Amino acid sequence: MIRIAQLRFAAPPPDGIPSRRLRGIALAALMLIAAAPWALAGSGGSTYSLLGLGDIRYAPGARAEGMGDAGLALLGAQYIDGLSPATWSRIDRVRLEGSAFYEGFSSTDGATSRYLARMDFHGALMAIPMSRASGIVMVMGFLPYSEVNYDTYTSAVVPSEEVDPVTGVHDSLGYLIHQTGTGGITRGEVGLSWAPVKDLSIGASFNYLFGTINHSATQLPQTTGASGATFTDKTSLSGVDFTLGAVFTGLGSITSALRSFSIGGMVTTRTNLHTSRITTYDFPGPSAVDVRDTSAETIGRVGIPLAYGAGIGFQPDSRWTIAADYSAQPWAQADFYGASPYGIRNSWRFGIGAERAGSTEMSARAFERWSYRLGFTYAATYYAVNGQKINEWGITGGVALPLTGESRVNAALTYGGRGTIAGSLVKDKIWRLTVSLHISDVFPWFVQTEEE
Repeated sequence: MIRIAQLRFAAPPPDGIPSRRLRGIALAALMLIAAAPWALAGSGGSTYSLLGLGDIRYAPGARAEGMGDAGLALLGAQYIDGLSPATWSRIDRVRLEGSAFYEGFSSTDGATSRYLARMDFHGALMAIPMSRASGIVMVMGFLPYSEVNYDTYTSAVVPSEEVDPVTGVHDSLGYLIHQTGTGGITRGEVGLSWAPVKDLSIGASFNYLFGTINHSATQLPQTTGASGATFTDKTSLSGVDFTLGAVFTGLGSITSALRSFSIGGMVTTRTNLHTSRITTYDFPGPSAVDVRDTSAETIGRVGIPLAYGAGIGFQPDSRWTIAADYSAQPWAQADFYGASPYGIRNSWRFGIGAERAGSTEMSARAFERWSYRLGFTYAATYYAVNGQKINEWGITGGVALPLTGESRVNAALTYGGRGTIAGSLVKDKIWRLTVSLHISDVFPWFVQTEEE
């Protein structure tokens, strides 16, 4: 079965916008509104998200996503990195960034193919400089941590209670099992950066993880005498962790050959998520009236291992930036309700990318003022099914389009793949598009004057 997702932007800019500057901001804002959770582009994603906590989201921001997800060693005044609080110390004015995310999967098991996609809200962060001289910047907001989004069909045959009078064996009943999953975990973040000395930036954030994951299976009868039923498992999760980060830009003090290099890293502590699970059963009752049975609430715990990463940056001049990151998370140490979860292994990710920043010359043409990005990423995901390790690769590209002042629209596009059809598994081709609206010049009451 193949399902095509459709996306529609229905609303034009409203009348009464007083200036061209605000019209550009309003149009970009409408794009984000159209991509919010109430404007989904489809239903369904990768089958692999039925395992563990679903697809783990690596969401550093549209700039890094266009550069192969690399940026742990980069400091910048115009971007808010969602992964390392140490990278915020050079943000010099209040900035607000919100993102929309489109993801499409073309999946096949070697015999059947389908396309499923969805567009959703991808997080929002706000940065407020507290002291520009000391690099103290507070950032708060929400980012995705994981997403469950699958829609699959499988066949099943079970023996009936009826016995064939001729053969003396039980009849068989055929079913089509429709399995769906929705929901995920969101990360609320509040953190601070600080630059105690010129070449060192450090940061820390408090993270609150929360969300609901729904797994549902509907039994669709395929033979006479079979009856259908629906099973729904709803799990709510919540917990806290902390992220620490550092970026060092003083390698030039060791040797002048390293003057353009920087290094950075981050670590997020282990998390214990408290869970509450309720299971609901719907099945046909007498007189064609459905019967619902709900289980008692079950309290449990899910342990998520620590995560860490390190990166290197190279900025030979004011317009070119090259970065590479490595990150990992030992998911084999995860603890789901007192046991190791099925189909989960240690994960790691590598990314490398480059950016050519737009010209700041007033006489520059429009295309010369754009920033361009390109990158590559490869990951050993935390999925391992039937002895098959599920790896993922992606080619990334991005662009930043200035609106007015320091406000801009960032876009990052990824084309990649993961999985295999070996062992009766699924191979995915993946398209991802992140679009973010970055606003700073509409907050003049927050702009600080230069210190004497």
